[in-house]
Amino acid sequence: MQRALWMLIVVHLFTAPASAEVMLCTGGPPSVGISGSNGPFIAAQCTLDAATDGTILVIASTSVNRTDTTHTQLSLRVGIDQPGGLGLVASERVVDIYGTAYLERQNTMATVAIPVVAGSHTLYYFADRVVGTAAVTLYRPRILAVFVPSAETNIRLCEGRWIGEFTTDIVSQSIVASCSLSGIGLGSALVSSDGWMRLADSAAELNADLRGNQPTTVEPGTVRRLDVVGDTVYDGLDNSLATSYVADLPAGIAYFYMTIARSIGPGVVSVMWPGVAALWVARGGPVLSNGAVLPAEWTTTSISTVTMLETTLNPSVDGYFLILATASISPDTADYTAHFMARIDTGDDIANRYIKINDTIDRNLALSDLVPVSAGNHTIRLGGGRYDTPASTSLRVRDGSLSVLFFPKEMVAIFGDGFEIGSVSNWSSTVQ
Repeated sequence: MQRALWMLIVVHLFTAPASAEVMLCTGGPPSVGISGSNGPFIAAQCTLDAATDGTILVIASTSVNRTDTTHTQLSLRVGIDQPGGLGLVASERVVDIYGTAYLERQNTMATVAIPVVAGSHTLYYFADRVVGTAAVTLYRPRILAVFVPSAETNIRLCEGRWIGEFTTDIVSQSIVASCSLSGIGLGSALVSSDGWMRLADSAAELNADLRGNQPTTVEPGTVRRLDVVGDTVYDGLDNSLATSYVADLPAGIAYFYMTIARSIGPGVVSVMWPGVAALWVARGGPVLSNGAVLPAEWTTTSISTVTMLETTLNPSVDGYFLILATASISPDTADYTAHFMARIDTGDDIANRYIKINDTIDRNLALSDLVPVSAGNHTIRLGGGRYDTPASTSLRVRDGSLSVLFFPKEMVAIFGDGFEIGSVSNWSSTVQ
């Protein structure tokens, strides 16, 4: 594994007694090389100390890039207190990467809620090569975690998940995962949903979305399209599913649904461990939220970064932005590679993702990070553009979302070398 500058923070939130502290941690190097046969590799990790029993919400994401010419399949998992790399089976995401002939780049994301007892807990993002011998690079792997004490009322979370494999050949949406929160006041929720689509029928394509209190109404910007191929060139290609949004909620009971259907083509779609998780924060409390959605198609032919979505927050104190962006990336007239990145104001990029779109394959963007910010008004942007593609080809985004939560910094401890913002900046079309 390549050694790089790690980013590790722990944040204590609220001024309540220690037994009620909400905590965050995050970690991730600029890149990690996967080679040899001595995996699993630790792509990212962070540690937090829970003062009481509770639940940790973990979001892990990365861009998987080819560095060799041979087909390789990776298994990525989230683990807790397991340095040996076993990981949680419900968090597994399988990614197929092909060599220079296809310039493969994919994104993957896993969201999982983990009940824990009081004490120190280390969260891991593992990567293990299960097929092939090629070298693969994980670009900007990130793991972030939010610990919510069981008795906390200002922040609550829920999770629902389909156990194992979900299959369908029906074109109407089926609810595959859901969760709910009762007795909440006015507030907002960050909702994240993911899984991975495996080869079941090479002609079938998937349509997924998220729904709120009305299970028949799709949340804007959350529709995701995805498909796999199974011809002799690819010999089976697994793809990762990722969708998300943030929304204001009324008092009472809140419901969150993930739905999946076969969109076009004959056959069966297969999705492993699809799930949905929601992190609710009370209105008027210390945690702020905002977001932006792209409910229709957005295109650009620019080879440099173009702002696709933006939102603003104006915290009165220093703190941290939790940023989550997902989108559905669609084919154009020829194969192309897209690059995406997030920015706060006019500073350096804080996350980068690269995605190769073949002429018949839809894929999903998955970008997550936790970064420090100062008090004051800030604009958070999600940008996109083409990379190493013909000028006649357009980047095509169909549905997308940018979600941001602000957590105030009341007590902070920074471990290691802190944040590496700027040292790996590439708000441009050049892959480092």
